[in-house]
Amino acid sequence: KNDLIEIIINESSLQSSKQSLDAKKDVTIAAEVKKFPSIRNLLEAQLRNGDSQSPAAVDVTANNKFKGDGKYERSDRFTARITATVLEVKPNGSLVLEAQKTVKSNQEESALVLSGVCRPEDVTQSNTVQSSQLANLVLRVQNDGDVKNAARKGIIPQILETIFNF
Repeated sequence: KNDLIEIIINESSLQSSKQSLDAKKDVTIAAEVKKFPSIRNLLEAQLRNGDSQSPAAVDVTANNKFKGDGKYERSDRFTARITATVLEVKPNGSLVLEAQKTVKSNQEESALVLSGVCRPEDVTQSNTVQSSQLANLVLRVQNDGDVKNAARKGIIPQILETIFNF
């Protein structure tokens, strides 16, 4: 307990997604009113069987077609070294590790938090362990500062994206 172990972080991920949609909808509605009440009598609240005018007809046709394609690809790679403290040694010998690292430079701050469990036999003679050998790995990286703020979209692009997203 409280010993230090260096963790070699070498994490990468690749995500890919593709979707297609082709939808077509045709609607035809036809209706005819054979007797239409007199507007004058309706206004006077006197309903009759209807006027002797020709029947009113309604004919509506609608077509709706939509075709959409979407594609998403993302590739991430994170490499670093960080020294962790052994928080606990489990009854089976497994080591519970936790590491925290914060780097500040000018107006930029980068914080790295890592935790996980490893077997003692996975720790090398040089006192290192690969992040891929940690069970229940939690790796959080938080960056704050001018670079992150510069990459943030302004209010007008956000509004335009919201309006034209549909």
